Amino acid sequence: MNKFDEIVGIKTNDELLKMAYEFDEWSPDMLKTVEVELSKRNILPADINERKWQLVQKEDKLLAAGRDASTLGLIVGWVTVLGLLGIYMGYRYTFSKTKSRYTNKEYFTYNESSRKNGSYLFYTAVGGLICAMLYGILKQYR
Repeated sequence: MNKFDEIVGIKTNDELLKMAYEFDEWSPDMLKTVEVELSKRNILPADINERKWQLVQKEDKLLAAGRDASTLGLIVGWVTVLGLLGIYMGYRYTFSKTKSRYTNKEYFTYNESSRKNGSYLFYTAVGGLICAMLYGILKQYR
């Protein structure tokens, strides 16, 4: 018994059918419980799986494309390239991932161009920090 069984059990057939077609408004666990309840009541529509597949395909296409990095974020990252903020911003744009709501598949949050720019920022910031640290160490021994 999961946490949604009681909630779903008291819903009317019409409410459950409406929930079953509102995929993007409910958590995957809630939808699974709704489908189980509809199956128990012998009213699970045949097109539910097809509609769910279409939604998953739409989400997959959207997440696979990624989004553009914020111009302001890149500017702030490059201005602070010799500091920890530059490293953070570069790391975020390069390595951030987003999980699919329906399949738990992971996608890069940002598109390839943004990840490339973030990579330049990240490695430049790390290299600059290493150089600054080495300079500080060598300056002590002069």
